[in-house]
Amino acid sequence: MRKLLIVDDEKNIRRGLQAMIEREYKDIYDIHLACDAFEALEMLRSMDIEILITDICMPEMDGIGLIKKVQELEPKPVVVIVSGYDDFAYAKAAIRYEVKEYLLKPVLRNDLAATIRRVEEELVRSEEAANARFSSAEQREEYRESQLNLYSSHPSAEQEEVRGKLSQLDLGWLDQGFHAVMIKYPGDEQASGSAAFKARVTALLEQAEPALHFRFARFWDSNLHAVILTEGAESWRILTEALVQLDSGLMLSVSGLNFGMEKLYSACEEAAVSLKYTFMLPAPGIVLFEEICRKDSDYEVPGDKIAMAVDLLGSGREKEMLGLLHEILDDADISRRNTGYLEGISRALNEALLELIMQQKGKDSIEIVQQLNTIGDVYRFSCFADYFREVQRVFLLLGDYIRTLKSRHTDNKEMKTAVQYIHDNYDQNINMTLISNIVSFNYSYFSQAFRDYTGENFVTYLKNYRIGKAKELLQTTDDKIYEIAMRAGFENAKNFNRVFKESEGVSPVEFRIQRKFLSGPFIDT
Repeated sequence: MRKLLIVDDEKNIRRGLQAMIEREYKDIYDIHLACDAFEALEMLRSMDIEILITDICMPEMDGIGLIKKVQELEPKPVVVIVSGYDDFAYAKAAIRYEVKEYLLKPVLRNDLAATIRRVEEELVRSEEAANARFSSAEQREEYRESQLNLYSSHPSAEQEEVRGKLSQLDLGWLDQGFHAVMIKYPGDEQASGSAAFKARVTALLEQAEPALHFRFARFWDSNLHAVILTEGAESWRILTEALVQLDSGLMLSVSGLNFGMEKLYSACEEAAVSLKYTFMLPAPGIVLFEEICRKDSDYEVPGDKIAMAVDLLGSGREKEMLGLLHEILDDADISRRNTGYLEGISRALNEALLELIMQQKGKDSIEIVQQLNTIGDVYRFSCFADYFREVQRVFLLLGDYIRTLKSRHTDNKEMKTAVQYIHDNYDQNINMTLISNIVSFNYSYFSQAFRDYTGENFVTYLKNYRIGKAKELLQTTDDKIYEIAMRAGFENAKNFNRVFKESEGVSPVEFRIQRKFLSGPFIDT
């Protein structure tokens, strides 16, 4: 049975989720419960937990802290987070830790069942790829690949340890100089690491081998890219030419020339960095590490333009918004810089969009976040053009979503309630936080909705309404100025005098005198 861990500080929720899963998937999961993140970590370290369902808002260590700790585990469980409306801001951090699914409280049975089904399907796919069996004749090669994978991804390994292990695997020729060639196919990284991809690369190498009059070693790195170490200074050219002739759809990168078995990690790191740049190629091809070293590393992410583009969502100004996206994601500008620039833009776009979504009110915010996940990693796309098209699609989708939210409130029931509350309580100490809670709106969303409804922001509307009431009192009563200030909702006479004069151009006393003069009887002398 697959082990599943539920973490929530509320016993009823833990038990409720357990009951729903057991009812839907009887005898499928061995379910364990933890009341906090610390208990969960103990279980994760002592048991082979494959699915982790965790609440976000918990005392001492919250769900994000737990998810961060989970990244240190191997193997890692698939993570599902459970979030309430007020907890949704945590999604901004959770998205960075490869959270696979989101569930919104209160969790519905059908939603939970569908989530578990998707997670199960992903686990099965991973197991099928991982359980590929090798014949006994290939076991030594398999072991060599596993050791190359290990030492290519661990920069902290001792040099003596690396040399000792690789020498046992007949890799002493690395001391004479070698390159690391990295291979992937355009598209999703997950697909690149599948069993089919491995079989395809293996077949290509077998076909190319008659032309390869040098030693080489093949393995799969921690990102499941194919890596081929080639002997000597020029052998990488022969290998890449042979592979491209056999399959023109390959994306390849080549490290610099490295000397020594202990340089395995640095060579693979150079190739991995270079492989990112194939994303900017107009067609499958090769990127050399020596070329990317010349890329411009002096840049600043265009945060102002990103903010402007996000502000235009739902405004009906799609042409202007798309024009800004073209400026932000200018392929010529991005191509001459190192990948940190594009990665920074992608990160800033995601964070700005996520911030906007979190300000919205409604269950479908979760679905929109899942759409946002599609542009979370630029390297899951075949090329930059595909990524840019998806960014445009997501922006247009979000624009429609925001417009839809606005249209849902066309009768403005909540805004009418808010305005009426101001009219009834203008003389009290009221503010936007209070009224947004009364109508059950997110603070930021209420601010925008109120402006859309009244044509003024909240502070201006309240001030003008109080000034209007004060003017009535100045004309219809003989109350003292400080009494009128209090009756109109101003904190004191000094503040009232200042605000009134800024609004009307005269002080309250001058206003009263003017009105009495204008409304008094005309005496003919």
